[in-house]
Amino acid sequence: MLNIIKSKLKNTYKKKSLNSSNVTIRNKDFVPAVRDWKNSIYVYNKNALSLIPVASRLVMKLIKGYFNSYNWKLEKKLRKEKLRRRLRKFSTNRIFISDGEFKHTNDKVNITLYVYNRQRLNYLLKLKKRYTRLFKRVKFVKKLQLIRNIGLNILNKQQEKSKILTNVLPNYSSKVYSIQNSYYKRFIKKSFSRLKYYMYYKQLLYINKAKFENSYLQGLINLIRKIYKKNVEFNIINLKYFYFNSDIFTQPLVLKLRKKRKLLRYLKALVRKAKIKKIKLNERSKYFFDLDNLFTVNNLDTTNNLLNNLMEQNKTSSEYLKKIVLNDIKYKRVSGVRIEAAGRLTRRYTASRSQHKVRYSGNLVNAYSSIKGYPSSVIRGNYKPNLQYTKLNSKSRIGSFGVKGWVSGT
Repeated sequence: MLNIIKSKLKNTYKKKSLNSSNVTIRNKDFVPAVRDWKNSIYVYNKNALSLIPVASRLVMKLIKGYFNSYNWKLEKKLRKEKLRRRLRKFSTNRIFISDGEFKHTNDKVNITLYVYNRQRLNYLLKLKKRYTRLFKRVKFVKKLQLIRNIGLNILNKQQEKSKILTNVLPNYSSKVYSIQNSYYKRFIKKSFSRLKYYMYYKQLLYINKAKFENSYLQGLINLIRKIYKKNVEFNIINLKYFYFNSDIFTQPLVLKLRKKRKLLRYLKALVRKAKIKKIKLNERSKYFFDLDNLFTVNNLDTTNNLLNNLMEQNKTSSEYLKKIVLNDIKYKRVSGVRIEAAGRLTRRYTASRSQHKVRYSGNLVNAYSSIKGYPSSVIRGNYKPNLQYTKLNSKSRIGSFGVKGWVSGT
């Protein structure tokens, strides 16, 4: 029986040589190993590898804890209602962070993080709504000028009085200054009562900005250095939209479902916010290198030759060279989004049923391989190179639930 199958296979399928005109060779779009495995490392002792997943999990907890930190006193002042710490944990007013990509060398760990700063955008929007219109009003500007003039007059008068008092009562100079300070504080509070919240928002924006500065990150780096016993380098990539990364795309849904189980509403809202445009599939070059001159012996490397030729041709038009480089970058446009939630997500407090809902927009298909027929690389398991996949789980009062998210690119 096996011999019959073999004979049929020989007759039906024939291997085509690479030199034949029917075969087209195209370069594959290989995905970096760090994106595939989240850790890129070479170690001589294999036992050391077993500790790396545990260490990377611990490091990610530290990083997320650092970026999720908030000033409770300031945020409490901006709210009319009482700010509960339990509910603050589930708030989407935060800096969303993807899972880290760890690249290890002998003496250094390079951690790549994708960040979507939702908190900063929220504060800027509130400032824009409340205060930018206010500052444009002529009446308000005149009031500010009046306050400034009155304030300067008061300061001058107080300075004169303080000189007289210090001369008369030299032993009570410290008490005089304390009374003066209390008077100034009262004046500032009364005059800038409307601008009080503006200053709070400015402070919160400064705290948000400081989290990304090297002076504040140094404490976090020192902690991570103790875990890995190596130098640590952060590569933080700020995303313009939250749906550019599947980890960040799924995190808001988990937080919202922990507070209120309005599953369909949240799913629809997330997918609606993902703006997917129609994408034109460009013709890609058949070969990565010029095959005629690839194996010619030169003093320089073949890649260097190619780059030198490109630079010489495009000295005058550097913008054209930028376009060439940008066009060669793969999977830079989002072509589809899919999100799925399942588990104990009924609105009632009795966990009688489990729900399963899916919403999607666009396509998850690798367009260049399925439509154009270009080859694509295979990642571990059944993952595709154009897809980013995230699986998260959490729990509410009723029970546990899971969320899956996919983001595809072309």
